[in-house]
This record gives sequence, C-alpha cells and structure tokens, in this order.
Amino acid sequence: MIKKKNFSEIANFYDFFFFDLYGVTHNGIKLFPGIVPILKQIKVLKKKAIFISNAPRRSEKIKSFLNKIGLKRSLYLDVFSSGDITYKNYLTKLKKKKKYYFIGAKKDNDFCNGLKIIKEKELEKSDFILNLGVNDGERLAEYKKILNEAAKLSLLMVCVNPDLEVIRGKKKEICAGSLALEYKKFGGNILYFGKPHLTIYKEISKKLKIKSKKKILAIGDSLRTDILGANNYNIDSALVLSGIHSKIKEIEKICKKTNIYPKFLFNELMW
Repeated sequence: MIKKKNFSEIANFYDFFFFDLYGVTHNGIKLFPGIVPILKQIKVLKKKAIFISNAPRRSEKIKSFLNKIGLKRSLYLDVFSSGDITYKNYLTKLKKKKKYYFIGAKKDNDFCNGLKIIKEKELEKSDFILNLGVNDGERLAEYKKILNEAAKLSLLMVCVNPDLEVIRGKKKEICAGSLALEYKKFGGNILYFGKPHLTIYKEISKKLKIKSKKKILAIGDSLRTDILGANNYNIDSALVLSGIHSKIKEIEKICKKTNIYPKFLFNELMW
C-alpha cells in the first residue's frame, strides 16, 4: 500500500480509470473539489474516465444526477451501475408475470419500468424480493420483521447494491447490502449484483474492448467492495479516505485483518 498525495503521480501508468461515485466523486450532495480537475487532466492525456457504481438505479438516471451537481458529460466516457447489471443480466431474462416484492426508496419505484414482471404487495404471493435499499433516514430495525418472514418463505433476495453504507453529506446511511446481510442471518438466500462481484468489471472491459488489465486503475472508498472487487478482477486499485474510511490507522488494521489491500492510498483526490 503506497501512500500518494497527488493523482498526477500515477496517472501516466494507466489508460482506464474506474472511479467510484459515492465517497470518491461526490458525497451524495455535491462533487468533491478535486474530481473535476482530475477528470480534465485525464482527458488532456487522452485517457478514459469511467464511473463504476453500486448505485441501485439505471445509468441514465445517474448521469442526470451527475449533471445536476455540476459534472459535465464530456468529462467521462460512461457510467456502469449495479442497477444496469441487475436489469440487463437478470430481470430482463425472467419469465413473464414473475412477481417481486419491492424494498427500496420511493425515488426508485420506476426501476422495473419496461419489464414484464409484476410488483406484488404481499410476500406470500411474491416469487422473489427486489432489494434496492431504504428511504432516507430509515433504519435496519424497521425491516427485520419482514426479512424474517421472507426468509421463512424461502424467497430469493436480489440485492442490487452490495454496499453496507454510504456517507451522504456528513450523515451515514444504510444501503441494500445491510438488509442482505441481515437477511442472511435469518437464513435467506441472496443473489448479488455489483462490486465486488466480477460481472460488472467484465461487462465494462467487454464493452470498452479493454485488452490489458494492467492499464486499469480502480479508485474507491470501500475496502469491502471497491478494493476487493479490483483485487478479484486482478487490477490495480487506489483507496481514497474521503468516504466510508477516513483514518489511516483504521485502514491498516482492517487491511491486515481481511488481507484486502489497495495498491495506492490517498487522503483525498487532487491532481
């Protein structure tokens, strides 16, 4: 794990940069000050910036949000999300009239638009659970009863976001991964999409025709998803202490305990 101060120190070694969104590019409310200068320099160097996110929504919706908080579309090549992977690789392949029980924020009620599967209000009549997370401010305790009931029915949970939590502004919020972890404790069966699982990385490499993994650098704020995912895919990674993890000593302990190490470590991103 090599500590670095400036992104310019390593930029010339790679051609493709897989940036995480929450905790790296923005804090859920506004962009981090260093990200735009970095993206501009990557473009000057004729290299490619790609966003790879565990956001439980389609990429077009994410692009719209990025534009809203001031990130120009011309500064990045594309967005790949766990929402897209779930939609394309799983939900579109389900048989007609499959019924799903929806767990997610109200803003994501449109996630299954265009599909022939049916939203069901009762667990007993559902074929599976579609887990996108929770509404702002909701807590895990509010879902324990329904997760326990679903596990007793042996319903498969499709988890669209493996992240346990994010930092929105200065506030910690739980993600779909926390619900999935609790569901597992009740004996539930879970199907995950997104980092650290390999499908999303393979999808990007295939679409962008990336021939050498040595030319890819993944940048994230989570050891459990971003860095582990990069390690699983055998690409270099950089951990940024602007999101979930914020203290170097804490990181060193977790790395030693889990054997998950990034190649580079940044306190914050700046060119």
